[in-house]
Amino acid sequence: MTTPPTRHCFAALLAVLLSAGTQAAPAHFTSYNDFYRSLGDPLFEGKGTALDKPCTDAPRACLWTTSMTQALRRYEATDWIVPGTLQMNPADGAPDIAFDGQTLMVGARRWPLRSAVALAPPDWPSRTPIDPENLANVTAWQQGTSVCLDMHYVSSGKGGRYTLVMLLHGEHLYTLPPLFGSCVAIQKAAGDGFSYPSTTYLGPGMETNPSGLQVDYLLSDGTTRVARYLLRFPDQSDLFTFEASRVR
Repeated sequence: MTTPPTRHCFAALLAVLLSAGTQAAPAHFTSYNDFYRSLGDPLFEGKGTALDKPCTDAPRACLWTTSMTQALRRYEATDWIVPGTLQMNPADGAPDIAFDGQTLMVGARRWPLRSAVALAPPDWPSRTPIDPENLANVTAWQQGTSVCLDMHYVSSGKGGRYTLVMLLHGEHLYTLPPLFGSCVAIQKAAGDGFSYPSTTYLGPGMETNPSGLQVDYLLSDGTTRVARYLLRFPDQSDLFTFEASRVR
């Protein structure tokens, strides 16, 4: 027997209503790292390792490192200004790394910043040397042979939104998009690859008064999108409290 057309219409309408009723509500966050962790499949876990900043006395030269051995390997100097927490060798489980503003050093190997694969926007100076004293703090993560650095600049105002994220993965050094960037945000991908967030402002105010953010997760080719999230700011003066929903 043929089902009446009205029954088909009712069934279709019911399916739509049920779908709308079971759709997950936006999740609320007050931390970007908490948001990134909620997505799962992180390449790096834990809290990371804070680096110290020893400096030679005269002439003054600084670097961020997890061991004094790395500092001595980089600069041949006899007089140093050394933070009291810095040991000769890294603490157990900590990566043996250093960054002098131009080169990432892991053990005795070096990767120059100028040769990094720039996944950051073209207008971001992602391969330009950095004065270590322009950085307020640096945190490192390591997973296997992969290493990541979160570098926060000495800044005020909107500068707190930007983090220099440097990733060593395989034999390549990458610089990632800085807007609300974090090593915690990097996810595993098929074939020992990774994906990372590329974030853009939403709304007529854009950077000055954005209504939200669009977060696209891209593979390391810089173009293939694997996920998109929309973040909405209930209070547009507070860009660190938001609602997040996955849209595709």
